[in-house]
Parts: sequence; structure tokens; C-alpha cells
Amino acid sequence: MLKRVALFVGIAVAVLIVAFLLPLDIAVGTLRSWAETGGAIGMVWFGTVYVVLALLFVPGAALTMMAGAGFGIVRGLLIVAIATSVADATAFLLGRYVARDSVLRLLDRYPRFKIVDRAISRGGWRIVALIRLNPTIPYSASNYLFGVTGVAFLPFLISSGIFTIPGAFAYLYLGYVGAETLGGSNRNPVEWILLVIGLVVTILALLYITVLARRGFAELESGK
Repeated sequence: MLKRVALFVGIAVAVLIVAFLLPLDIAVGTLRSWAETGGAIGMVWFGTVYVVLALLFVPGAALTMMAGAGFGIVRGLLIVAIATSVADATAFLLGRYVARDSVLRLLDRYPRFKIVDRAISRGGWRIVALIRLNPTIPYSASNYLFGVTGVAFLPFLISSGIFTIPGAFAYLYLGYVGAETLGGSNRNPVEWILLVIGLVVTILALLYITVLARRGFAELESGK
């Protein structure tokens, strides 16, 4: 029930440990400098790279953290929202019309997704929402797998775009806080306390959402 939250906390701890062991401040500083000087063109380039890597099964969490570290919360969320929607649509269409046989073979690696396929006829976009809020299947793989289910393209795209945002925000915030730590930000103690409080609130909200989503998915498995 707490796998996603445990993963999120684990990544947060790893970032803090690595911050003291490796000179990532240089990498973070370079990324931020590039993001600041690149302007809108830089955002487009990053978004394009995000889409390509997502289609190649690179974990979306890592890409989203990079967006938060380099571009901050607001611009990062804009980039991720657009990039994930493009990746969602592209993978879905590839799975449905171009590489259907390959995706059907991929489906054998994720037997629980067959439950989703059966439930699509009853739940439609709601099933997509449950998967996005509580991804028991990796994000990139699920985009292709939805293409071989009975869900229609437009409901899939809209539901996926909306319900990807809570998890994306959490990883964006983690990337942003990590960058502030690694970059030696000149924040005063009160600002650092507020950042930590924001991180804790984000984790708690993610926990609550995950619990609700898992309850919904459990109902699917039980056939209710």
C-alpha cells in the first residue's frame, strides 16, 4: 500500500546522502544555468528530450526531478504537463496502431494490467485515473499498454493529463529542494524550514492519494 510513498521517501533520502558524498552541485549549477539562459527555447528542448526518453522507458520520476531541479516548480510543471501529454498520446497511438503485437507481448509482463483492460468497459477514464494516481505499472510502459485496451483515445489523454499532475508535482518539488540543497542556496533558516515543511506536506498528500487509489484498484481486482 505504501510502495510509492516508500519509493519517494527513498529517493529523497538518497538525494540528501549523495549531496554530501558527490560534487553534484556542479551538475545542478550547470543545469540551472542552462535553464535560466535558455528561456523558452530551453524549455522546448528539455520537453522534447523528456518525451523521447519517456518513450524509451526512462523512468518519468527521474526526468521530472530534473525538471524541478533545473526549471523550478512553475516552469517545471508546465514542461512536464505538456511533455507527459505528448508522450502519453504518442505511446498510446504507437501501441494501438503501429506496434500492437509487441505491446501485447509486453502485456504478459504485467498480468495485473489485464484487470485494467476488463474494467475499462465499466470505468473508462476513471480506470486511467486510478493507474495514474497509483502506478502499479511503470509510467512509460502503461502508456503503450493503454493502447491495446478498450479505452478511447480522448478520454485516456484527458484523464491521464489531469491525474498525472499530483505525482509529477511531488517529484518536481523533490528535485527543486534537492537542487536548492546541492546548490548552496542563500536562504535564511525560516525559508529552509518552510521548504522542509512543504516537502513533508507533499509526502503526506501523496500518501493519502495513494491509499485512495489503491482502494479503488483493489475493488477492480475483486470485481466490484
